[in-house]
Amino acid sequence: MKKSPWLPVLALCALFVSGLVAADPLPLALRTLFAREHVPLDGISIYLQRIHARRPILAYRAHTPRDPASVMKLVTALVSLYTLGPSYTWRTGAYARGPIVHGVLHGNLYLRGGGDPYLITKSFWDLLHGLRRLGIHDIEGNVVLDQHYLHAPQARRGAFDGLRDRTYNVRPQALLVNFQAVEFRFLPGISQVRILPDPSPTTLRVVNRLRPVDGPCGDWRARVHLRIAHEAWGNLAIFQGRYPRACGLQHLYRVTDSDRRYVSGVFAELWREQGGVLHGGFKTGRISPGARLLYQVHSRPLADILRSVDKYSNNVMGRLLVMTLGAVKEGLPGTTAKGLAVMRAWLARHDLRLPHLVLRNGVGLSRSERITAAEVGRILRYAYNGRYMPEYVSSLPIAGIDGTLRYRFLGSPVVGHLHGKTGTIDGVDTLAGYLQRGGRRYIVVVLENYPAADTERGFRAEDGVIKWLYARK
Repeated sequence: MKKSPWLPVLALCALFVSGLVAADPLPLALRTLFAREHVPLDGISIYLQRIHARRPILAYRAHTPRDPASVMKLVTALVSLYTLGPSYTWRTGAYARGPIVHGVLHGNLYLRGGGDPYLITKSFWDLLHGLRRLGIHDIEGNVVLDQHYLHAPQARRGAFDGLRDRTYNVRPQALLVNFQAVEFRFLPGISQVRILPDPSPTTLRVVNRLRPVDGPCGDWRARVHLRIAHEAWGNLAIFQGRYPRACGLQHLYRVTDSDRRYVSGVFAELWREQGGVLHGGFKTGRISPGARLLYQVHSRPLADILRSVDKYSNNVMGRLLVMTLGAVKEGLPGTTAKGLAVMRAWLARHDLRLPHLVLRNGVGLSRSERITAAEVGRILRYAYNGRYMPEYVSSLPIAGIDGTLRYRFLGSPVVGHLHGKTGTIDGVDTLAGYLQRGGRRYIVVVLENYPAADTERGFRAEDGVIKWLYARK
């Protein structure tokens, strides 16, 4: 039987095709790393590209939609910078309709929140100090808290993971002071552990049953137990357990009260410290028609706010950013839905069509938000080539230096050379940003979605990808 002249060609083609199918797109070093850390290959996406290159160095499952956790904040930060501008500030104001006679404000004092993501005790103190400088020392009426600049749907605090006392579960509000949290500082002595709350709202009392003990510090938080008892007048923060003296000064941030009662308690504390007297109580409502502005404080500029949002992955601040976008561009009240609509429209106008993008709150505190590694890469590339690149990059944690990357990559050459946003929730660990090596800068995106992703194994795999790129010839 005569052999066909095409058989050798067909055989070569079959060999070529089978080689393509069998080839693993991952470099051997990464395959070995993932095998050692038991990383399922269908649970990780990688996108690595030199900033000005046309093709990525490595794009492994880069078009698979993943839960990005807090890496989603990279999208929110980009849209916020270009929509609001890096110098944008939020305003918190005090208003009144009644006259001020001999230091007495007759009528109500209205506090209007403007959605300031970083309205801390100092800012609130400055607002009240401004009223004192106007000569006001007595408020005859009530203090009315106006939260109408923003509207957040009513939701059970802690619905995401059941941890009601965590600051990241706080409901965003137009007038949100200190993220509604109290910083408890622990100072161990010979026979007792001092607990110092900051601020110390009038609606909070501390019951201290902590015992100082000898031994290593270790995981001291696991030995300190806090229970909040709600009373008609306020709350009891009841501490029990053992606190190792070796820990020295430590602190713990916890949410102890509702938003209205917390703001009321902080106001009463600060107003009393400044010598003021309040004859009325606290209510929620709207500013009375005809009320005049007495004093207002401005927030830090957006470029500074973003450093807190991204470096420390502050979910409440990020959610307030999204709602502010809605208030500024779509009208009051600002809502999450309006803010997300602004984000989607901005991305479309700037040819950043991300077909796999799913937004729920814009900060990654969700089980349903989605984006691909390649789409995160597009966001990073756009930001790097844009006019606000310095503000954008400087908002990101620096490996081994600060933020959520402070203790990552220690002892490796990557320290100081990676600006990256991290994200972690149960079963999710992500990292995306910019790696600099010599005179070259790279976009790096690693998204891990599998049950053990948020464990040390997942962190080591993620770090290993960055170290591999940094060492690559």
